[in-house]
Amino acid sequence: MKFDDYRKQPLFWNGMVMAVLTVTILPLLFLDTRTLLGANVWIKPLKFTLSVGLYSMTTVWVMVKFLQDWKFKSRIQIALTITSLIEIVLITLQAGRGEMSHFNVTNTWNQIIYSVMGTSISIFWAFHLWMGYSIFRKESIVRSVKESLVWGMVIAGFGMIIGFFMTSPRPDQLEAMKQGIFVMSGSHQFGSGDPGVGILFFGWSTKLGDMRVPHFFGMHVMQVFVFLAAYLMNQPDSILNQTMVRILGVLFFLINLFMVIQTLNGESIFHFNPFYTSVYGILFLLIAICLFKLISLPKDFRKEVTI
Repeated sequence: MKFDDYRKQPLFWNGMVMAVLTVTILPLLFLDTRTLLGANVWIKPLKFTLSVGLYSMTTVWVMVKFLQDWKFKSRIQIALTITSLIEIVLITLQAGRGEMSHFNVTNTWNQIIYSVMGTSISIFWAFHLWMGYSIFRKESIVRSVKESLVWGMVIAGFGMIIGFFMTSPRPDQLEAMKQGIFVMSGSHQFGSGDPGVGILFFGWSTKLGDMRVPHFFGMHVMQVFVFLAAYLMNQPDSILNQTMVRILGVLFFLINLFMVIQTLNGESIFHFNPFYTSVYGILFLLIAICLFKLISLPKDFRKEVTI
């Protein structure tokens, strides 16, 4: 594909904007020493610009490569671009004000921002699933490649909707609201007590359940499957390849699902638990075996079988 094919795409420019914002925000980490919940106020906008930028660049490649002739291609990209930009602008604005962007209901302005963010990401999620469904329906895509793309889109969609676990107000927050005290509505933390030292840069709790971990994992497993699809494009197609990719999809989804369950139980993914650690170990081992099979399988065994 030529560069001209990409520079006409809204998501490409969304990715470029995220790159510029990332470079702009980086110096602020050192120039602005304000903190919020123990972290520099600019860490969160930086994490989101990196995440949205990565999503935009991988998604635009999928669009150009596989949905070039789709009549809704531009509309989908415009919707994804606008909704993600709204999210980034509001997160950055709140960081500049030294305020929380998520869960913040301390006053009318913060409530409006939180509500708009929730609406925009819901629209983003719906258009993401529409794109995934269109790939699923596209008959011209090689089977193993399509399998990889669809699993990436589905798990990313699951990773996005996990975020709604965080938005539900907790019993103590509801009780406070009844008394006219509005501070927070929802939280990424599950469980009570000391959350421990956060993971460097990400800030994920090392002791309590932190829904940001499965949320992040689900969203960015998509990139793994997009890269896998790119690799499979240069390989002879076969039912075996498709089966291996399907097994990989199930395994990654199970990891994400177990992460959610462990988090809802109030336990950090990074806390040693014999059961969960064993499950993750087995699943990642099976993933490694499947990837090895896909990469090392002799070409003679990948030939298309015609019935």
